[in-house]
Amino acid sequence: MVPMRFRVLGTVVALGADGAPVALGDRGRALLAALLARAGEMVPAERLADLLWGGRPPASAAAALHSQVARLRRALPGIALVTRPPGYALEVGPGDVDAGEFDRLVAAARYEEALALWQGPAYAEFADAEIARFEAIRLEEARLTASEGWHEQLLDRDRPAEALPLLEAFVGGHPLRETAIGILVRVLYRLGRHADALSAYDAYADRLADELGLEPSEALQRLRLQVLRREVFAAAPPRFVTRYITTGAGRIAVAAAGTGPRLVALPGWVSSIDVIASGRDPRSSLLHRLTGAVCLTLYDRFGTGLSRGPVTDFGLDASVDELAAVVSAAGPPVDLLAMSQAGPVALALAARQPALVRRLVLFGTYADASVAFTRPDLNASLVSMIRAHWGLGSRMFAELYRPDVTDDAALHLARVLRDSADREVAAAYLAATYEADVADVLPSVAARSLVLHYRGDRVVPFAGGRQLAERLPGATFVPLDGRFHLPDARDLDRVVATITDFLV
Repeated sequence: MVPMRFRVLGTVVALGADGAPVALGDRGRALLAALLARAGEMVPAERLADLLWGGRPPASAAAALHSQVARLRRALPGIALVTRPPGYALEVGPGDVDAGEFDRLVAAARYEEALALWQGPAYAEFADAEIARFEAIRLEEARLTASEGWHEQLLDRDRPAEALPLLEAFVGGHPLRETAIGILVRVLYRLGRHADALSAYDAYADRLADELGLEPSEALQRLRLQVLRREVFAAAPPRFVTRYITTGAGRIAVAAAGTGPRLVALPGWVSSIDVIASGRDPRSSLLHRLTGAVCLTLYDRFGTGLSRGPVTDFGLDASVDELAAVVSAAGPPVDLLAMSQAGPVALALAARQPALVRRLVLFGTYADASVAFTRPDLNASLVSMIRAHWGLGSRMFAELYRPDVTDDAALHLARVLRDSADREVAAAYLAATYEADVADVLPSVAARSLVLHYRGDRVVPFAGGRQLAERLPGATFVPLDGRFHLPDARDLDRVVATITDFLV
């Protein structure tokens, strides 16, 4: 048993057996932070040296690191800092680190106790450094979720007046967290402040449209209606019904909602049915609206969302086979909605099995990657970034999705991507995106096609949509003004009307 405890929910501190902080030098604290952030895992010596000396290790880096490790062991007698070639690992028990205690309390829904452990940003001065960045991000997200859980508990325990002041401050600091907004609306409603509840909803809806181009989720829109009708606590049935089908790769999740013509919406680069249903995905607003006019089928491509599993083939043919299985289960012929990277998959299926596809709606997509993505060096660097730093890479893509994105909006979109797939799957599917080319089949596609594309799209440039419009027989082309990649809230009325007029 380690005769001490460690704090990382704030400044990184080692507490001796008597509970007093142990004095450590700057490099000793940095080394401790790096090992605690990966507790129980082997951290390569070369990596630790880079972290401690900022990429400029001394001439004898191994000896210098060994010296730092020895100092840490002397300062913290009894610490389980073991040599595990080719590096070091710090073994800690479940109660030795406040972050572990926090995770345990959150799992038990003891949110107030869990939040009381925090004394500042996780890993404090190391939070933005590579030493502990990813663990600090994980803990910060868990803290926000726990705070929402605590406010929910106060409401459930009929303590809305107690919840309100801190909840308003929380929402002010995190204005795009929909769960918190929903709790705030219900707290204000419970206090009899119905107009304020509607104002809180309206402020969120305006900000969501401005910063992310989204509408509030269907659940939050229902909550607004319930406020208007004084029926806030009435239960609402779920809209999407999910089931699993078996494909050549494995079992994948398929969900359906709505009535009318059958429309299969292909997944994005990485996406999740659950994230879409929650209203957080950049396509959520459009897809929810379409369920009012069509029978919409969604699915999670293998390895993502609810279809997690080891992927052995990320190529175009595997994706086309997967789509064919979904279409067959939905009942062909169907219409296809392909957005972003999904265009080549939908086009290939329409050319290879025309009996399955009736009409195509192609939004912000392409047929030939070499036309849409003209910088192979940039493509390769983006894939490498995703593989090495999923957190940073997801944020970089978020900044491409929305012009002049705010920090809150970028974090929202980055979280959507990370919640939809792990980094290895995301990187491999992205690499496949940059290799797809079905331009040769465009003249043979018999399905009627509607092509929509923003002129200033920075994810899939406008050239991709223009090629589709020029080479698909009889395609209807609707250019849109703006620097967006996916439908912006201000354009939703027009986009939804255009698509439904084409399909219905």
